[in-house]
Amino acid sequence: MMLFFDVGETLASEERWLASWADWLEVPRPAFFAALGALIEARRSHRELFTLLRPGIDLEAEREKRRTLGISDHFTAADLYPDALPALQWAKTAGHRIGISGNTSAATEEFARNLGLADVVGSSQRWGVAKPDPAFFRRLIAEAGCAPDQIVYIGDRVDNDVLPALAAGLRAIHIVRGPWGVVQARWPEAQGLRRIRSLAELPALLA
Repeated sequence: MMLFFDVGETLASEERWLASWADWLEVPRPAFFAALGALIEARRSHRELFTLLRPGIDLEAEREKRRTLGISDHFTAADLYPDALPALQWAKTAGHRIGISGNTSAATEEFARNLGLADVVGSSQRWGVAKPDPAFFRRLIAEAGCAPDQIVYIGDRVDNDVLPALAAGLRAIHIVRGPWGVVQARWPEAQGLRRIRSLAELPALLA
């Protein structure tokens, strides 16, 4: 079996860089995260958060300003959840193949490869297609090189990860953590999905 892991809020926390944007926009962190949660609940894109908090913002220009100051949106080892590496190591020891891919930049692929445990690494940027587009999961299946029902996709988002993976014929597990995971766990279409709150629960669930 191949276990494919999403990155943000599955293997690594996005809290650090989200909080850094709150500070950058000079918005209190509780207000920033409350607004994000409200957008998720309303099924709207998180990208609206920036224009909501700073109308007329040029997001790419702001990102460039942040880069010149050494403020990175890329994941670091410190962002990994405590259960991430043990889960990947368990999967490898148990004989599962490991994939890591999500809606990330190509730079995140380097972060994933540096973990030293993945057999397949990808990103929406390099693949040229993003979840929940079915073409993302077709590419994932091709990269995995096995039948869809032999792949388990693990992610925090019901809309981007779990439901489109199931629609593509994969198995899927919803990890309930991070803003999307927690809010979307209450959605009607999330009821009845295989669900965990920690990657430490994977061995028992997949037994």
